[in-house]
Amino acid sequence: MSGLVEYELSDNESDNENNEFNLLSVYYKTDEEGESEERKENSSEEKLLKRKKIDDLDDEHVVISKKRESILKEETPRKDLPPLPSDFLQLYPGKKDYTKHIDDPSKHQGRIRSKPHVEGDWATHVYVDVTLTEEADHIINKIEELAKEVVSEDGIKIISCIENHQDNNSLNELDPNGHCEETKLHISLSKPLFLKYHQIEHFWNKLRIGFLNWKRFSLSFANITSFSNDDKNRSFLALEVGKGSNELKSMVDHVNKVAEDFRQKPFYENPRFHASILWALGETSIDRSLCDAIKETEYFESITQHVFNIENMICKIGNKTFTLDLK
Repeated sequence: MSGLVEYELSDNESDNENNEFNLLSVYYKTDEEGESEERKENSSEEKLLKRKKIDDLDDEHVVISKKRESILKEETPRKDLPPLPSDFLQLYPGKKDYTKHIDDPSKHQGRIRSKPHVEGDWATHVYVDVTLTEEADHIINKIEELAKEVVSEDGIKIISCIENHQDNNSLNELDPNGHCEETKLHISLSKPLFLKYHQIEHFWNKLRIGFLNWKRFSLSFANITSFSNDDKNRSFLALEVGKGSNELKSMVDHVNKVAEDFRQKPFYENPRFHASILWALGETSIDRSLCDAIKETEYFESITQHVFNIENMICKIGNKTFTLDLK
């Protein structure tokens, strides 16, 4: 064909070209294999690094877990309770344990609690004080001496309700049943009431407001008689009020209203207002025969001729005393 030039390689040239090609193939193959080996080595190193990291993490996890376990096993330090309010502490001054209460009749001349003690209940009593003149105090002392002499023949132990008769600053205490443990001559306006701590201030405020405009009044005793408590385990020698009963009944009406607002029991429906001067264990230890013996003396007539002024209303809650002076 015209225009075309045939060119044939000689055998030597062909061999040389094949050799060059083979050399290139070997070169490239070797290079690829090297890269492949390098990748394998890199891959192995990466795997080793990853494994090491995982192992490190596992070790760290174990350390953390052990720390967490040790922390959990450690006892959490107990936090101190916040201090009690000062008003609360004043209710029972000098006492360190406010949670435990153990009844001990020996500390109350053998008196036994009729109402089980309930934690958080505060025994409450509303009453009026009867201030004694020196002469009236002397007469009551003589009545006490006579009463003790009469019952001593029967082996009855009789105990005075009044200590420091003329000490108007002394405080009446509450016995285990919430009754007033008399150290002064007084007349009750309520049964034993039992309030919760958060009710105390509200109770006193309602009670006080009702007596803000209340005027002072006088009373006298018309009789000497015996009473027994609701549990029938104690008996009392008491002076029973004559003049002044109406004023006391009006005071009780207000006390009852406040007590009922706090779901407390009202006072007796037909109260016989009295001031106890002596008591003894047993329902009949102090009976009518003792009262009759006293009525035959001059002391009975003398005490019924005395007039006593009522100047304040008192509410005792625990060992704290709230006093309202009448106008």
